[in-house]
Amino acid sequence: MKKRVLLVARILDSSGVTTCLYYLAQGLMSMGWEVAIASGGQKGEHSYGPKRFELSGIPHFHVPFPDASLSVKNFARGVKAYFEIDSAARRFQPDIIHLQWPATSPYIRMLQLLYRIPFVSTIQIEGIPCSLAYRIGYFWGGRAMAVSTETRDYLINKFHLSPSQIRIVYNGADESYFRPPTNEEYFKALQRFGLSPTDKVVSILARIEPVKGHDVLIKALGLLRARGWDVVALFAGEGSQRPALAELATDVGVADLVRFIGHTDSREVLWASHVSVLPSRYEGFPSVIGESMLCGVVTVRTPAAGAYDQIEDGVNGFIIPFDDHEALATRLQQLLGDHQLRTKIAAVALETARKKFTRQIMVEKTIAVYQELL
Repeated sequence: MKKRVLLVARILDSSGVTTCLYYLAQGLMSMGWEVAIASGGQKGEHSYGPKRFELSGIPHFHVPFPDASLSVKNFARGVKAYFEIDSAARRFQPDIIHLQWPATSPYIRMLQLLYRIPFVSTIQIEGIPCSLAYRIGYFWGGRAMAVSTETRDYLINKFHLSPSQIRIVYNGADESYFRPPTNEEYFKALQRFGLSPTDKVVSILARIEPVKGHDVLIKALGLLRARGWDVVALFAGEGSQRPALAELATDVGVADLVRFIGHTDSREVLWASHVSVLPSRYEGFPSVIGESMLCGVVTVRTPAAGAYDQIEDGVNGFIIPFDDHEALATRLQQLLGDHQLRTKIAAVALETARKKFTRQIMVEKTIAVYQELL
């Protein structure tokens, strides 16, 4: 008889967490599990909303989880959320529940007490609130899965979880989809974005918000132009900072080099790129790094959480300091000017990703955690 898992997320937003949740659900199904998801629905413009899950054969239960605000309306949402998640559990009858954010954990704890359903949690970022109220109100289940070393250490140091309760499970990308392109696929990707084979191309696939550091890349492009290097940057994603960044690109003198391409196929963006950049100020475990590696693209990122789990600096990618556009410009100039170095780093990155950051590996490790409790 197939085992059943109910995945729980407060919302399905445009972050890599939602994408990774979709990969996990698909992978679990391919391993013979029945999967359903409960969430507050889609937030923002992206392609991984409830409809995407349902078209893949993954039932979606809408649960209006409240936000952190204190209001009568929010309290009413909280009461309704409990009855909806209870209904989802009774209808789907999961063997185990897997929550993705501790804010939903009080609801899942109630289900555990009522129906004796074990649950596990995945913690995507370090730095979640850890005051006494949160330490009392958060529940982690039989196991807490941390996506990075920093996240594991945060749970131990701030929430005083036992190391024996925590498992590190890296976010994984679909290795059957993210792969190096053929020559034909490479040229088609260039054509789609109006590029030529002689263009030097970098990309940043991330929400266009201050935390992701798009401004650092724009400043690096300005410095590169001053050095005689024109580098095209593909900005894939949407967010509140797009107008401000467009203005910054104009001020820096690189408006013609910055291409805002919105939500698009990330694989094609990577296929058209020589380097994938992520100058984030804060992260959990960015899936785009694994996706880039699997596509044979060199990555350059900051030392935000997950960096040293993903990258050995100078071996399979590069790590630059926070908010250092000069260091980013120098690294890009080195990589874009040395095809042999890029090829060497990309080959090691591809090997690393296939061993550590695939969907299959993520799913196998997740199932192993489930089985510890079942």
